[in-house]
Amino acid sequence: MKKLFLSTLLLGLSFGLSAQSFSWGAKVNVGSPNLKIKDIQNLQNNQNGENIAKLLDDTDAVLTYQLGVFTRFMFAGIYVQPEAMFSSSKTEMTFENIIDGNGNSNNVIGEMKLNKLDVPVMIGKRFMKILRINAGPVFSYILSQNIDQSGAKEAWNEINAEYKNATVGLQYGIGVDIAMINIDLRVEKGFQAISENLTIGNTSFAADQRLEQIMLSVGMKF
Repeated sequence: MKKLFLSTLLLGLSFGLSAQSFSWGAKVNVGSPNLKIKDIQNLQNNQNGENIAKLLDDTDAVLTYQLGVFTRFMFAGIYVQPEAMFSSSKTEMTFENIIDGNGNSNNVIGEMKLNKLDVPVMIGKRFMKILRINAGPVFSYILSQNIDQSGAKEAWNEINAEYKNATVGLQYGIGVDIAMINIDLRVEKGFQAISENLTIGNTSFAADQRLEQIMLSVGMKF
């Protein structure tokens, strides 16, 4: 990841030195995150041979907020736009058939809260002076994370996951420039899992967790 980040940074710097125009600004994003969890669709048995839970295929989107700054280097209709965004997101994981201490089956919801520093480096093309298409890597640095749970809490001790400090993903989308206002619609896909394990109570499972989202942003150039 470090080599990719440095290569992208050097590309941006070299492009900036030859840029015909330069601008910067601030922006705010609102997104709908989805935590993709692979290879753990059914948590069949714990150490006592009892059925623990079934994890639903898709997690429920809650909301992502992002706030940050960007710079844009233009050259012959092509631009490079590095950004630095503080990101706070929530997403929900729903488990079925949790057996509590009384032998009753319940559903349990785990809400994951994640704070990150995202550094997208977008490369794009302008059309008709207002329309844009762009794509590029996004480097994410996890600042803090927490999982809260609700439902049959007596059925387990807690949900835990070991999250990586940094991951790489991809962002792509379209944008519109109207005077000093920038509007973007982007999709983010994770190249790397943010965590590869999930612990329920005292039992650990392999789990490929990737955070994907759709984002709408509004920015202003200065």
